[in-house]
Amino acid sequence: MKKAKKEEYIWSLKAPMYIDKKDKRYKIYVKQLKMYGFSDTETWCLTSVMARFILPRLRRFRQCANGYPIGLTIEKWHEILDKMIFAFDWTLNYEEEDNYNLSKEVKAANWKRYEEGMKLFSDNFMQLWW
Repeated sequence: MKKAKKEEYIWSLKAPMYIDKKDKRYKIYVKQLKMYGFSDTETWCLTSVMARFILPRLRRFRQCANGYPIGLTIEKWHEILDKMIFAFDWTLNYEEEDNYNLSKEVKAANWKRYEEGMKLFSDNFMQLWW
């Protein structure tokens, strides 16, 4: 797994995501943000928004969680968390230029790892506490 880069925190209760202040719709989205706690800009690519929210929290959870589910060892739990982390990281980065040059085999392997990580996230969702 590649070294974690500094996380990008783009949530704010003051400014909508993904839109420039010069956009004529900006004021509408600010109003939505104040009213609901989020704006429609966050639904433009919900996959990306959710991955950006979950990924840094999963990484931190792995660092500070002091337990693991019954029937697992701490090593196995960290392995599962690493697979989940890969899936969310891949969600955000698979379209990067570096990935265009990968072989079909590597792309297929990454897709398989992604699917496994997302399944593990779903299967272990209720275990994400400490």
